[in-house]
Amino acid sequence: MQIGGTRNILIEITARHFKAPKVLRNFVEKEIRKLSKYFDGVLDYHVILTHSDGMKEAEIVANSKGHHFAANDADPKMDRAVVLAVEKMKVQLNRHKEKLVEK
Repeated sequence: MQIGGTRNILIEITARHFKAPKVLRNFVEKEIRKLSKYFDGVLDYHVILTHSDGMKEAEIVANSKGHHFAANDADPKMDRAVVLAVEKMKVQLNRHKEKLVEK
C-alpha cells in the first residue's frame, strides 16, 4: 500500500505461519501511517508478522536514505505486538530526526 502526501511510502506486510486477515492488515497499515509524523524520510516499511509457540511477533523494518531501522516485539495478541513494535520504531525515528536537526 502506498501512503503519504506528495511522496509514496511502500508498506509491505508478510505473515509467517498464518494468513493475515484483511482486518489485521488494515490495522497494521493504520499503525504504520502514524510513524510518518515522527520522521518523514522513510522510503518503505516491511512488517513481518509471525505466529510461534502461542506468541505473536511483529517486526518492523524501515529504510531511509542511508539508514535502516528495525523494531520487534511479541505478545499473546497480534495487535498488541504490532502496537509495541510501532512504539519502539517511533523512538528510533524520533532519535534519528533529533540527530539530523542538531547537525
